[in-house]
Amino acid sequence: MKSVYKTLILVLLALTLLAGLAATAYAGTFSRYWADDYCYAAVYHRDGLLKGTLYWYQNGGNRFAAFIMVGLSEMMGQAAVSLLPALLLAGWAAAAYFALNALTRLFGWQVSRLWLFTAALGWVFFAAYTSPDRLQTLYWRMGLLHYSLPLVLLLVQAGVVLRAGRSHAAPAGWLAAGLFGLLALFGAGLSETAAALQTSLYLLAAGWLAWKKLLRKSRVVFVLTGGLAGSLLAMVMMAFSPANEWRQALLPPPPSLAVWFGTLIRYTGDFVFDTVRTLPLPLLVWMMFCAALGWLMKDEPVRVKNAGLAGVLLLGGGVIGTAAAIAPSVYAGLQYPAGRALMTARFPLLCGAGLVAAVFGLWLKGQMPSAAQRWMSAAVLVVLLAVGIYGLRAVRLPLEEAQTLSVKAERWEARQAQILAQRAGGQDEVVVRQVDVVSTLEDFMPQAEHWVNTCAADYYQVEAIIAQP
Repeated sequence: MKSVYKTLILVLLALTLLAGLAATAYAGTFSRYWADDYCYAAVYHRDGLLKGTLYWYQNGGNRFAAFIMVGLSEMMGQAAVSLLPALLLAGWAAAAYFALNALTRLFGWQVSRLWLFTAALGWVFFAAYTSPDRLQTLYWRMGLLHYSLPLVLLLVQAGVVLRAGRSHAAPAGWLAAGLFGLLALFGAGLSETAAALQTSLYLLAAGWLAWKKLLRKSRVVFVLTGGLAGSLLAMVMMAFSPANEWRQALLPPPPSLAVWFGTLIRYTGDFVFDTVRTLPLPLLVWMMFCAALGWLMKDEPVRVKNAGLAGVLLLGGGVIGTAAAIAPSVYAGLQYPAGRALMTARFPLLCGAGLVAAVFGLWLKGQMPSAAQRWMSAAVLVVLLAVGIYGLRAVRLPLEEAQTLSVKAERWEARQAQILAQRAGGQDEVVVRQVDVVSTLEDFMPQAEHWVNTCAADYYQVEAIIAQP
């Protein structure tokens, strides 16, 4: 009977988490071309994928992989931007499932697919729900590609590394390392923030393996070598992009390494403190969720050795990952990262805290006597019910966002119809009414030389676009 209750509650919880993600995907259907979307798309339609990528790398920006993703999106037309949020969330959940499955198999634990499915949905749900800027990281194509997609690819890479760590895994060779390196190269090439986070995690993994004297496992060495090489190559490619000249003219590097490091430590501490201060309830529910799943992971108790040390290392790794993600913004003019960049910084912090809670749940079950475990198991199921109720309550946020975005999407479509009608009528200088089509991002201005106006004019293939108040 206990197994029936456990299955029922996990199913209900999975459905509530799925409802929250579905509501977010629905809100994403009202995404449209905003700000940088016009710039990337204009270059793609003028130069194509290969030539456009090279042009962008030399003149527009150093994030070469992001341009490739824009090109693939443009092949499907404008409607693709409204599908990307749903595709991202689905891919993110699949990647989380893959990584969790690899992690449990590494320890030889057989867990149910329902457990894995629920854990993966919860991982993505809380990451999306606690996003520092949901519009710019989930609904805006360029923010999604720069700061959210790298997290999906990072989980895929984590799953591959964990699978390589299994003693009976198939031998890996230099070909496998090279292919994995290409994946790492692409993921890191989406943004400097992604590259810094990814490289730091590879270095942490290599350091841990060296400490545990496990680097003799050739399977892991091949994979880590490919991943680290791909990440470092992406950083070098972005560092030597000719487009960096104009960017560094606007945001010069810090005067010294000491100033950069001191500012990085301060900003990292500020961000960690701000996360705890502004998200106390979501963080508490997230850790309750992870601790409960840690308890339910195995039917029989598992003796966890050095649980305290494991917790310190996991949380420390999360904080280091957060600092790495903040580092590129600090290098660019000692800036505190924008909300969209903080998406990449918050994810390792959430992962570290969640893994600590999961280890605690697993450790606690191994410490309690059998009689107490029965009562505690019932309490854990109640906790998961509470998490499900919280998840249903949280669905309101994306639904409210969908309502706002739908109104602005109608305005955007009316404005585009004006542009296309004037262009069809032979007008080279298009005049539209200045309307609110997106919040927190720059849009058309009365000045034709404004960068968004210029990019949009290139995209629509007219001489100029002017937005009259």
